[in-house]
Amino acid sequence: MLLSSVLLASMLQNPLCDMCWLRDDSRKNTTVLAYLKNENKTSEHYLKPLVSKQKNLLNEWGAMAGNKAEKPWLDMNGYRYKTLNKGERGVVVRKNQQREDVVINMNQRAHDHAYYKLGNWSVSPNNRLVAIAENTVGDDNYIISIIDIASGEIQTQFLGEYADTLVWKSDNEVIVVENEANTYRPYKAVLRNIKTNTSVTLYQETNPAWLVSAYIASDAKSILIQSNNHNTSVQYLLRSEKKSGIDPKAALRLVKPRKSSVEYYVDVLDGKYYIKSNQGGKFAIYTAQDVQREWTPIIQPKGDLTRWYLANRRIVIEEKKQGITLLEGFDLQGKKVFSNNLSKAASVGWMARNTNPASQTINVRTMGLSQPPAWTKLNIETGETVSSDADVYNQFSTNNYVSELISVKHQGVEVPVSLVYRKDMLTDDSPVFLYGYGAYGVTMRPYFMPQIISLVDRGAVYAIAHVRGGGFKGDDWYQAGKGVNRLNSIQDFTAVAQVMKQFRIESSSAKVVDRDILALGSSAGGTLVAAAINQRPTLFKGAALQVPFVDVLSSMSDESIPLTRQQYAEWGNPNKPEERNVMRAYSPFDNISAQDYPALLVRSGLFDSRVPYWEAAKYTARIKALSTANNPYLLVTDLQSGHSTDRTKALRQQAMDYAFLLNLTNLNK
Repeated sequence: MLLSSVLLASMLQNPLCDMCWLRDDSRKNTTVLAYLKNENKTSEHYLKPLVSKQKNLLNEWGAMAGNKAEKPWLDMNGYRYKTLNKGERGVVVRKNQQREDVVINMNQRAHDHAYYKLGNWSVSPNNRLVAIAENTVGDDNYIISIIDIASGEIQTQFLGEYADTLVWKSDNEVIVVENEANTYRPYKAVLRNIKTNTSVTLYQETNPAWLVSAYIASDAKSILIQSNNHNTSVQYLLRSEKKSGIDPKAALRLVKPRKSSVEYYVDVLDGKYYIKSNQGGKFAIYTAQDVQREWTPIIQPKGDLTRWYLANRRIVIEEKKQGITLLEGFDLQGKKVFSNNLSKAASVGWMARNTNPASQTINVRTMGLSQPPAWTKLNIETGETVSSDADVYNQFSTNNYVSELISVKHQGVEVPVSLVYRKDMLTDDSPVFLYGYGAYGVTMRPYFMPQIISLVDRGAVYAIAHVRGGGFKGDDWYQAGKGVNRLNSIQDFTAVAQVMKQFRIESSSAKVVDRDILALGSSAGGTLVAAAINQRPTLFKGAALQVPFVDVLSSMSDESIPLTRQQYAEWGNPNKPEERNVMRAYSPFDNISAQDYPALLVRSGLFDSRVPYWEAAKYTARIKALSTANNPYLLVTDLQSGHSTDRTKALRQQAMDYAFLLNLTNLNK
């Protein structure tokens, strides 16, 4: 009663910001914490009868686990590295011809922490030390530790506010990137000398919309320090050295001055420069003997160049054309020597774990909604398959499932939808689990997951709506759903939901079906789903939202919130009236009204620095206050994590989300 009274009083005192009291940047306000804990208890009480269903799902997922195909080793500086699934967290090991060592034991390092994330790791040139970036809070600040691999002892630690960038310049020097206080913006590249305990600032970015990072080139000698915003980049070259002592700032070379809307990314091999850039309009591959002089285009794809890999004798790219991903190999002069289609019905492939430019093979990861993951080695000269090894799952046969890629016609475009179902389990009232994201040009790959199979085995249809704003059809598809075009992605999702509500296969009865639609969205996907629910609440039976970005207008108007100024191009700039009007039209929190909202399970992390916990708290509080339906609106705040959590906890949460949604349907057995 006390918490309800506080909430009501706050609404009456400030009706224009009725839920603002839930924001606490310190994460220590006792009233706010009490409210969140009370909401957790309310949710726990509602979900308690579903615990047995949650356990059943977890047991099913565990029982499916069979033999995993061996993951390719990473070849680096005379050693081969791999992360092994030993214990709850795993261990990073390495081996050469003489021995095998444990490099990082995540189980031990996470032992005393409720939350643990290994953000990055990098081994020194002499192979004796490993730098690791760890987070034990849940925000985007990492602690950097330098560990002696042989003894396991920590040599030194950097306890400030750091991103997870780690690049060794010499055996005693490592480049790290400091985060800006409060905003978590990576803004300053610093060279730390672990022997003398001194530091030198290499580069500092003053523009609040730009982010700093660094990486080492394929020759393992050239270091690129980079600053970029959403559509422009600038880079500086620095040579790594076996010995420290040179003036690193004097050794920095500007590649090319920043130019609005021009991006470039440099790689180096055998003394020659290769550059991926859109300086000619579309992304292409260029080459140069002197990177500061003229660049010569050698590969100019007709589609969108999404990824590339530089090897001793080949350049391999991923090119996207209208949702089809091609893996194409070229010689170093730009002549195409092979082209493979990585896209089939509701499946996908991509380059992965390729670290040795001298290798004669290239590793490709493939999978689909009903196709178990596989590692395939291709001959880098010809593109022909050398070997392929797929995961084997218990009690699973691909032949039992139908995977499709369909299109939903809407507003003059065709929205791709990846889906999977079982013909023998599909009925006229089988529900549809509909997932969406639609932001940052990210392509939501149709991954194989035992979790999805467990839904399909119960008779559900699982579908992914590849709406505008995502990258499924390339850059034009992304541009059509970002910023002032955000409403397109939301309307795409609503259109897909409407079609899937009436989805039926050719052999099914001719009568009109009316399926329950259960929506799933995380982070930016939460924006998509929540906004679609505002538009058509009765179209959805329920939704599960994880760390949803739902208070778009308020967050993008507050420059003190992390990453706000870097996100204007993606979500809109509220300082511009036209863009503010668009944001006001789709921002989920600002468009909640008195209507019949479906059942909702909303999750957040207290220490989330990307999507603050109070967005989910404000959103669910307003839904509860205004909804005219008698449905559950549950808020669960993880008080020990941030934007993500560890795999074990994430699986438990996912199982409960599925149990919650299944309980709303005819599959609630």
